[in-house]
Amino acid sequence: MIFTRLSDHSNGKAAHRAGCAVVRFSLWVATLLVVLPALPGCAHYTVNRSIERVETILPTQRAYPQRNDDILLVLAFSGGGTRAAALSYGVLEALGQVKLPYPPTASDSPSTPYRHTLLDEVDVISSVSGGSFTAACYALNGDRMFDDFKDSFLYRNVNGGLILSVLSPINLVRLASRGFGRSDLAAEYYDKILFHGATFGDLYTKNTPNVFIQATDIDDGIYFGFTPYYFSPMCSDLRTYPISRAVAASAAFPGPFSSITLKNYAGSCDYQPPSWMAEAIEQRDTTRRDFYAASHLFTYLDPKKKAYVHLVDGGVADNLALRGPLEVILARGGLMGTLEDFGLTRTRRVIFIIVNAEKQTKTPWGLESVGPGILAILGVASSTMITSYNYETVDLLRRSIEEWSEQNTRGDAPPIDFYAVEVGFNSLRDEKEREYFSSISTSLSLPKKEVDRLIEVAGRILYESKEFQRLVSDLGGNIP
Repeated sequence: MIFTRLSDHSNGKAAHRAGCAVVRFSLWVATLLVVLPALPGCAHYTVNRSIERVETILPTQRAYPQRNDDILLVLAFSGGGTRAAALSYGVLEALGQVKLPYPPTASDSPSTPYRHTLLDEVDVISSVSGGSFTAACYALNGDRMFDDFKDSFLYRNVNGGLILSVLSPINLVRLASRGFGRSDLAAEYYDKILFHGATFGDLYTKNTPNVFIQATDIDDGIYFGFTPYYFSPMCSDLRTYPISRAVAASAAFPGPFSSITLKNYAGSCDYQPPSWMAEAIEQRDTTRRDFYAASHLFTYLDPKKKAYVHLVDGGVADNLALRGPLEVILARGGLMGTLEDFGLTRTRRVIFIIVNAEKQTKTPWGLESVGPGILAILGVASSTMITSYNYETVDLLRRSIEEWSEQNTRGDAPPIDFYAVEVGFNSLRDEKEREYFSSISTSLSLPKKEVDRLIEVAGRILYESKEFQRLVSDLGGNIP
């Protein structure tokens, strides 16, 4: 009797649970039935728009009233997940502590010898992958970024947030469609936590540096920048393009993330290739860098051959975010021609600060009689290629500076001084410190302690750089 009653009770509970499960399943199916018909006809994300008239948007000097117009300061933020974002943030914070004098005015007094900081002199920030989060947020918010970027991004478990977004039933359905990928979903998440609907048009009204977010055009293996330089040949409107999608493309590591796709509208606007590009294509001197740069842009001029552009992590083509800006400069006949084109002829100091979050991976195979397996070989090959390419990129910058210096001595204009500062873990003298920072994972989720140490070491490496000390001394500034 007791057994019978217990069984009846258990069966009743089981039936109740089954009923609830059926209700939940029915509601989920009903939701899908409502959502599915709408999927093909609605845009889950903003697609790049076409334009009829190309706007020539040149890099402008910052509107800070006391900035030195004889300084051109370029920052390059590398890839490396939150590790790179935190290191870049630390450099911005450190630059904001370096006080600079300004030519005195009638209102100056001896008690106020410093008017602004070296951070106020930054003109351009070029970035890839993890560094693009910091670059875009600073370009959009200026110094206000220091109020909440740590909590909004650096301390946040971004990986966890992305995973939860993917596991949402509605998002699972969206991801099953051909027109929506994991990077599109990531862009929505980044917009929610950082960019809040901002587009590149919003940047043009800001008194902040010009930002050059780089991705990789995976179809041709070339770097692609979210600037008019790349959008104009495609007759595409950069002003209305969401910053979150540019950052998502720049950080779309192949595999975990899908590509971000742009539509090519080439031929539908009044775009005319610049003279240097037409000449380089006509001469076809494959040993010259201007032909290499022209060939990059030329791929976007025929939508029949390239109707769409598929973009992935910028670190695939250039993990230091230097190649893009250098290509623009070299393609325009060198630095002097670029300064003249952009109305920066008063420039007398050109400064590059490269934030390199590259990590050195140590392996034990030199002590083993058996070599690594295929997966290990692929991983090491990838990291080795990035390390080698990074060195070649920095070397290209140094050789370019030498060439620009020679060109600058041939004219009547005052000579230009050049500075190249690299902030990387290899600069640390302490071996244990180098090993510690090189062991930090390339992830979008790091412990708060690691983030804080990355921010601190960025400023320390910058301040201890002899080249940076020379720069600040020449500017009459003060390192704290």
